[in-house]
Amino acid sequence: MRIKTFILNSFRVNMYVAWDESNECIFIDAACYTAKEQDRVERFVEAQNLKPVALINTHAHIDHIIGNAFLCRRYGIDSYLHGEDFGDLSSAAAYGAIFGFELQEPPMPKALGDSVAFGDTRLRALHTPGHSKGSVSLYEEKGGVVFTGDTLFKGSIGRSDMPGGDLISLLNSLHLVLLSLPDATTVLPGHGFETSIGSERWQNPFLQPEGL
Repeated sequence: MRIKTFILNSFRVNMYVAWDESNECIFIDAACYTAKEQDRVERFVEAQNLKPVALINTHAHIDHIIGNAFLCRRYGIDSYLHGEDFGDLSSAAAYGAIFGFELQEPPMPKALGDSVAFGDTRLRALHTPGHSKGSVSLYEEKGGVVFTGDTLFKGSIGRSDMPGGDLISLLNSLHLVLLSLPDATTVLPGHGFETSIGSERWQNPFLQPEGL
């Protein structure tokens, strides 16, 4: 699996394009907002001769879904979201307006199942609530990569003080789900720099007993 990272919109969201030898690809978190950002994504897809087959949202907060309408209509693909976050879509436009975003009405997503497949690649969809009720992380075991959305960051963890957030659920997701992965697993978060499960296990202050 190959991965391209785009850092987009004023929240500096990491939007990912993942593909393999089949040239089928998926988008993970649609953060492209401006025409310039959308053009960057289009030009990359064209240059790599990729065939988009799906858009996966790790959660439904405005900064991660603001490009859903563009990507779904441009490539004729469906978006997928955990069912627990469907309710957040109804308030996304109003929430985005607070930050100056004008949200194009996104197509209704499909419910995300236990896995995501494209070409010869399969990612497990791990339910990791806490930042939102329907937050998911996407784990590709063969390559040792997990896309953690806004659940786990380098040196930090996701917020739990937003609507749908819950600190106990977040800590359970971190300790029982993400920290159960091998230490060598590369962590690709929704914001900031990549890291590894092992680095966060031992160095992240929020994951140490005194940080709870």
